[in-house]
Amino acid sequence: MPDRPPSGLGRECPSCGRRVPRSVATCRCGTVLPADVESVVEDSGESSRRAWPTLVVLALLLAGTAYWTFGRDTPVAPSPQSTESAFGAPDALDGPPIKRELSAEQRAWDASARMPVPDRERPASAEPLAAAPTDPAVMPPLEEIVSRAMPSIVLVETTSGRGSAFYVQHDTLITNVHVVQQDGYVTLRRMDGSSVSARVHTRAPAFDIAVLKVTQGSVSQPFLPMGTSRSLKTGQEVVVIGSALGTLQNSVSRGIVSGLRNSGGVTLVQSDAAANPGNSGGPMLDRYGRVVGILTAGYKGQQGLNFAVSIDHARDILEGRQTNLGSGLTGLTNIQPMVPGGASSESDRRQQQGEQEFTQRIASAEEAAGTLDQYWQRFRSTCYKSPIRGTYDREWFAVFAGAIPGDAAAGCIDYYQSMTTEMNKFRDYMRQTIQGARRANLLPGTIRDTLRSNRLSADAWDR
Repeated sequence: MPDRPPSGLGRECPSCGRRVPRSVATCRCGTVLPADVESVVEDSGESSRRAWPTLVVLALLLAGTAYWTFGRDTPVAPSPQSTESAFGAPDALDGPPIKRELSAEQRAWDASARMPVPDRERPASAEPLAAAPTDPAVMPPLEEIVSRAMPSIVLVETTSGRGSAFYVQHDTLITNVHVVQQDGYVTLRRMDGSSVSARVHTRAPAFDIAVLKVTQGSVSQPFLPMGTSRSLKTGQEVVVIGSALGTLQNSVSRGIVSGLRNSGGVTLVQSDAAANPGNSGGPMLDRYGRVVGILTAGYKGQQGLNFAVSIDHARDILEGRQTNLGSGLTGLTNIQPMVPGGASSESDRRQQQGEQEFTQRIASAEEAAGTLDQYWQRFRSTCYKSPIRGTYDREWFAVFAGAIPGDAAAGCIDYYQSMTTEMNKFRDYMRQTIQGARRANLLPGTIRDTLRSNRLSADAWDR
């Protein structure tokens, strides 16, 4: 009986009827068996059965990768109104941290952690200081505040002394009544050396506030934004700028608010910021560059106790809400203005008295020089028309320098002699004035600047 493999494990030979394995191509009888399709299918199935575990593993790996890459929710930056930290909560430990895009406000300040962002990452702002936010993260650096404020602050020259003032509009300034005294006009000197005349528009003695109007305002003139003293807190930092001693123009000092006081209905900001005579009328700024006070006085006999009149009073005066301006310093009865005469030492009093006398004598000299200018112009138009060598504050100072030829007075001898006699009297007066200022220990810079501002500089005063 022919061998028959178990059913399903072989195939039947068509010649002898034997069952042979499917993998055998030739039967014992020599018959060549045709290709077995089922064998191929079975072999393929066997290979598939062996490969499927590998395919499953690969599929799981691909699915996992796709999940971590695309399946997780990508965190988005919180909106500016969100109370969540701009940097978000820490990512899960099983995944890498994801960098978030932050808004400008979030880069400037993390509302949750309150961590300031370095300046190099903080977006530059073109907004004026008046619009500065109250967020401490965007508070301008101190040097930037001072730099912006400087062009708005000037030195005030009057017939009785010097002080400070600051622009609050393109053509309007604020200073103290005790700085302008009874003068109707004052001279304003800027940091760049230029000067302009200003009219005393309003006096409010009860608040020691004076409003100045420049005769020719410029729309390009910078001015300071006015804040309010009502927002000040004890310990808050403030900056004071003014012409210390009347010569050190736009000196800067820093201190803190020691308290808010009320004296006769006037709100005063007390501060320990260094201030000296000449600072009067200068601004007290908060850390956003807004004026909160007008420096005015110090406590009698004390040091480190300086006061500024609240800027709110000046705002009320400018806007017409304050009409009772007073007739004396009734609101400042316990403190004294920071003007010459307020120092306690004898040497300081002599110096301040000497400065007042020097200022008065220079004012008289300027008036006399104006008369001599007219004499000289008549001489130049009638008697001597040739050029004069040298440069002088006033051309006739060339007479003292020996720059006028001997024959210049030909045909006008009597007039020339009369004129030079008056000029020599003027020279003697100037020499006495300079010597008196030096004996009073006036600073050389004060003498020099005063002479320059009145076109009275000449070497002849020292000969």
